[in-house]
Amino acid sequence: MVTHIPTKGEQMVRYYGFYSNKSRGLRKKAGTDDEVPALIDSDISRKAFRKNWARLIRKIYNVDPLVCPNCSGSMKIISFIEDNEIIAKILRHLGLWETRNHDPPAPKAVHTPELTYDDSYSQLPPIDYWLQ
Repeated sequence: MVTHIPTKGEQMVRYYGFYSNKSRGLRKKAGTDDEVPALIDSDISRKAFRKNWARLIRKIYNVDPLVCPNCSGSMKIISFIEDNEIIAKILRHLGLWETRNHDPPAPKAVHTPELTYDDSYSQLPPIDYWLQ
């Protein structure tokens, strides 16, 4: 149960190769430790990142968000609406705003059966046998 707890003085994390203390120390002495490229830097432009969201939605939902569902023409984004009241007004106009007019159903009562002890199936002698 407690095999994952280390004993006193036991080292749990060990670093090998590039992340080892020796390797990091040698890089620091040579002054090349700062030359390690960052993982976040990218050659991709910001415009490519902006187009990437549509590709991901198309990949996950199998629907191209930049294609009109009515005429199959290409669409472009002209603005983002973040105001909740305006979003609700637009969705009501389109008939896509569904409000919940009722409370959720009440949870069903859990019936616990009353437990009784029946020793008629027991292979042991009755308690009176042992008290004699």
